[in-house]
Amino acid sequence: MILAVVQALLLVVGAVVLSVLQRGQDRTLAVTFWLFSATIVAGVEPLARLVDPLLGGRNVLTLVCDVLMAAGTSTLLWGVAKAVGAARPWMRNAVIASCSVVVVAVVTAFVLLDPVPTTTTFMLAVGDQPTAAVYSIVQTTYLGVALGATGLICVLRVAEARTAPDRIGLWVLVAGGVFGVVRMVVVAVMDLAHVAGRVDVTHALALPYDVTTPGAVLLVASGMLLLVVGHRLWQARRTRALEQALRRLAPLHARLGTDNDYPDSDDPATRLSRLIVEVNDGVRRQRAPLSPGDRATLAEAEAVLETT
Repeated sequence: MILAVVQALLLVVGAVVLSVLQRGQDRTLAVTFWLFSATIVAGVEPLARLVDPLLGGRNVLTLVCDVLMAAGTSTLLWGVAKAVGAARPWMRNAVIASCSVVVVAVVTAFVLLDPVPTTTTFMLAVGDQPTAAVYSIVQTTYLGVALGATGLICVLRVAEARTAPDRIGLWVLVAGGVFGVVRMVVVAVMDLAHVAGRVDVTHALALPYDVTTPGAVLLVASGMLLLVVGHRLWQARRTRALEQALRRLAPLHARLGTDNDYPDSDDPATRLSRLIVEVNDGVRRQRAPLSPGDRATLAEAEAVLETT
């Protein structure tokens, strides 16, 4: 229980931090963090034993947590894909469709299970039922495949990392994907062994399960945080470079640039682009060649705009 409480606290704190860091930006990863947090918090034993009886006392809270975890893993895959520029419409549609199928299958299997009173060891209590194996294996397979796909996307995008936290975050997410795939195999074997009456196999795999389950969650959570921190650092560095280029180009613009009467903008990249256009327009209109120093200033501003 202590490990579950620690996980819950870390995830809640991380969710708050991520929500602040992603303020004004796409919040898919922040939503993922909150879904993971809700799943882990609701699974803490004292809270589960308090809440589940209010829902009928037949482990409906366990079903809710499992559905939230499936939803969180879906938003993780999509959020990471967007964060590294790998998001595609077909991927979003595939994630939504597969998650919907998994949720329907899991809910159906849960309804068909012979109910047991509230317990925090749900699969141990119902694991001898074939329907329970379906319930567990379907969701675990989806989680493992989604985490594995997330790790694969990260491997393919490591070379494009722009900051050290980005790079580390991608590798941490890869490790989380590996843990997720290993956990998928472990859980599937445990479930099938339980149905077959091989409780000895289930007990033998308890340690790998106990390691990979929190390990996958914590690695994935840490990777998400590092990606967002890395993006913030890159944004700060980009803004600083653009502002410096604006200051260096301002005297040349004041001397040669034309006023194209663009609307105001708070985006430094937009402002720099407009200044470059106006300087080039002014040079063409005046038909006056730029000095070597002016050409260097203009070329530097264009380079900053291209690299940021």
